[in-house]
Amino acid sequence: SCADCVSQVTSYDLVSVICHHGTAGGGHYTCYSLNCISEQWFEFDDQYVTQVSPETVQNCEAYVLFYKKSSEAMGKLRHRAVELTELSQNEPSLMQFYVSKQWVNKFNTFAEPGPIDNSDFLCAHGGVHPSKEPYVNQLCTVLSQGVWEYLYDTFGGGPACNRLYACMSCQQEQQALHRRIKHELDVFMQLNKVEENPPVIYAIAMSWFRQWQCFVRGKELGPPGAIDNCSIITNKNGQMVLKM
Repeated sequence: SCADCVSQVTSYDLVSVICHHGTAGGGHYTCYSLNCISEQWFEFDDQYVTQVSPETVQNCEAYVLFYKKSSEAMGKLRHRAVELTELSQNEPSLMQFYVSKQWVNKFNTFAEPGPIDNSDFLCAHGGVHPSKEPYVNQLCTVLSQGVWEYLYDTFGGGPACNRLYACMSCQQEQQALHRRIKHELDVFMQLNKVEENPPVIYAIAMSWFRQWQCFVRGKELGPPGAIDNCSIITNKNGQMVLKM
């Protein structure tokens, strides 16, 4: 409902149209799409791309419509950010700030980018997680102090970052995790070879075991948690028994 909507933007621009040619059982699809830089419409028909007029798009029989939020205020904010960036090139600031490229992309394309979010390259301690250190420059971009302060005052969020460093706390946690993985895997392999015909057999849910496998093979960052056998046991007369 309108009462539940948290968006402040209420205007939308048409940016693309998909058309279907043929019957319900089969046919052919074409697409009209707007080039946001040149403001020209183009028709995409398999390998053929043709420039068309807005009237052509307006009169087509649409199958699917694509809209993008429209915000004049956001356009002004982007323009001001560009001005501050150009000023900073002539007057280099003493400090520079690192900001998520993912969020900057939202700022450049979204009508409502939301608060600055640097959590995709910063850990909870404000540093760079060891696993992201080799490619952290692919995750963030550098802004001058003036541009950062403008964006932060406008959108909030963060955290602010003016220095990239490997987080020692995360490194210690990662080393401890690697030791745990090695220990669990070694013990599992050892116990698995002890007896071929053990007198007692215990059942573990395959779903939980697969999670543990992913953990010790490095496919999951964290351990699977406590063993969960809910999927393979049932309550029968007050006693938990294996589902058959």
